[in-house]
Amino acid sequence: MAIDTKEYLKYIKSQHCLICGGTPVDPDHLEAIGMGNNRNKQTPKDFSCIPLCREHHQDRHGMGIKRFNEHYRIDVWKEAFKLLRRYFIS
Repeated sequence: MAIDTKEYLKYIKSQHCLICGGTPVDPDHLEAIGMGNNRNKQTPKDFSCIPLCREHHQDRHGMGIKRFNEHYRIDVWKEAFKLLRRYFIS
């Protein structure tokens, strides 16, 4: 059974920023998805996304995951799992 990651990305975009609660959000991929043509392909890495507003998305990329988690007192991997679980259970 193939799972449509585009629908999951739509779900992530419908959420609020995990840090400030703002909208709109970008799906921030916690696993690198690459550049160029690869960005248009569906990939299991799409399921390791979290919703972040543009400002916090840039912060996350600038700081890296470990520092971002410490600075904002969050575990982005745990949040990504919670979102994924909520998506499939709802």
